[in-house]
Amino acid sequence: MDNTFAAMPQSIPTTVMPVERVLSYQISNLQGVGCRARQEDSFTIMNAFDVVAIKEKGLFFAVCDGMGGMKDGKLASETAIASLRASFQSLDYSRDLAKQLVESVYNASAKVESIIGGDGGSTVVTGILYQGKLYYASVGDSYFYLYRGGKLYRINAEHNLTQDRFLEAIQDGDMNPDNYRDLPEATALTEFLGMIGIDRVDAFVRPMKMYDGDILLACSDGVGGVLSEQELIDSLSLSDVSEMSRSIENRIVAHQRPHQDNFTGVVVKCIL
Repeated sequence: MDNTFAAMPQSIPTTVMPVERVLSYQISNLQGVGCRARQEDSFTIMNAFDVVAIKEKGLFFAVCDGMGGMKDGKLASETAIASLRASFQSLDYSRDLAKQLVESVYNASAKVESIIGGDGGSTVVTGILYQGKLYYASVGDSYFYLYRGGKLYRINAEHNLTQDRFLEAIQDGDMNPDNYRDLPEATALTEFLGMIGIDRVDAFVRPMKMYDGDILLACSDGVGGVLSEQELIDSLSLSDVSEMSRSIENRIVAHQRPHQDNFTGVVVKCIL
């Protein structure tokens, strides 16, 4: 009888590779006419409900505020949105997305200028969420906020006379922005889409990494110029993005401003 036994195999250590969790997004929006005769804001969200498209191409959003008091703000904002959508759909993912997003904003400005001839325009704040990172660009006085860890951060800069004078003063050593808040026409835009000779776009050179629970709010100045930081924090602290949007809209209406501008916002919550 053969009493030979096969050797028991040694225990082989195994390494469990962590599975990278990919950010997903919850999106909502709000929009109202305010006290204006018609709506001149426009917005877009692309790939919002397509998980595969978000993974391959990213989530895209933009808010454009047609300039009241100039020629056809509605046409300006709609033209800008159409151009930005087309640029997003033709992105080359082998190239720098930040640069391409800035290029898309300049292209949108050229389209608006070609149609309206420099007599009208629009602001813009636009972003791409791709592979867990944020790319953004803005022109004018629309607002872009990040709500993270209970704090609200404005992550874009305005293009208006006050901001321009303050930046010029910094170069001369004056670090007090209050000296430039009461300038005549302080809020006059110094850059906007459709402007002849536009040469500045506010944007990230490198994308920002996003985390679970981060909330983005892209909005026209009918939102950001009306609600306080605490009001926005209170709204963005709610658990559901639809509730956030409803809360922001209700707060704007509750102010009962006699000259309330059109208001538009896009809310994006990052979740794992």
